[in-house]
Amino acid sequence: MRGLIAGLIVAAAAGPAAACLNDVELPSHEREFRSQYRGDAPAPPSPSPGQAVVHTALYSSGAVLLVGAVGLAVTRRRAEV
Repeated sequence: MRGLIAGLIVAAAAGPAAACLNDVELPSHEREFRSQYRGDAPAPPSPSPGQAVVHTALYSSGAVLLVGAVGLAVTRRRAEV
């Protein structure tokens, strides 16, 4: 009962969401937004050799941890049986 009363109090105290009332944009804003992104997209930066080593190390360590977790799960299940 207290939860219902508390919920009603919170619902009564909550005002209308002002952000929802202001969701209409002017047509000029849409044109300005589109005009900013019509140009050619810049080329993505090429990864440095150091980043490749870091990515390889992260993927390798994740694979080792995954294999270790599976190994532990299998050995514990065999020990329980």
